[in-house]
Amino acid sequence: MSSRSVRSGKRVYRTTFTFFIPAPPLRKSGYREVEFDKIMRGILDSGFELEELNTVPSTNGIFLIGVLRTTNKKVFESDAQLDIHERFKLSHMHSSPDIVLDEEQDV
Repeated sequence: MSSRSVRSGKRVYRTTFTFFIPAPPLRKSGYREVEFDKIMRGILDSGFELEELNTVPSTNGIFLIGVLRTTNKKVFESDAQLDIHERFKLSHMHSSPDIVLDEEQDV
C-alpha cells in the first residue's frame, strides 16, 4: 500500500480505527447507534477521512473496523494521544440498560 497520493503528490497517512458495538436486545425495528455517530463525526471533524469501513460480526455484537486517512501529519500524530471517551464526551456504558458489558459483570 503506497503512502503517497498520485493525484496531489501529498503524503497520505493512514491509521485504523476499531469499535465494538454490543448486540442489543431483540427489537421490532432498528435503532441509531448515537455514540458511534458522535465518534465518527469527531474523527471526520478532526481532519481524518474515512477510506474504508468493514464489519466483523461476533456472537456478542459487531466490530467496526475503519481505515482512516489524512494528509496532515499533525492530525495523524495526534491520533496516538486520542482518548475517545473524553474527547467526544461518551459514556463508558452502553446506552441500553438491557445490555451488560463484560466489565460490568461480577467476576
